[in-house]
Amino acid sequence: MQRVVTYDVVKMRQDMAAKGWQPVDLAGKAKVAASSVTRFFNGSFQTHRMGKRLARALGHGPDHYLIRSAQLVREGLTSPLVSQ
Repeated sequence: MQRVVTYDVVKMRQDMAAKGWQPVDLAGKAKVAASSVTRFFNGSFQTHRMGKRLARALGHGPDHYLIRSAQLVREGLTSPLVSQ
């Protein structure tokens, strides 16, 4: 069984907007490419390392935005068993 790890990008976008930032601003603060932020937000590039960099740039630790697999199952976004 593979553990599902994903980040609450809605919450990240809200925190980004509260600072008056656009994705390019977050990218600059996190010292990553703007395209990496876009890919992170659309779910195609959600690594823990990138989540950590973006969270820290927003003033939080990665756990602030982490959605645990049990929460995803409760919300019906994935099945209880995710195969490798």
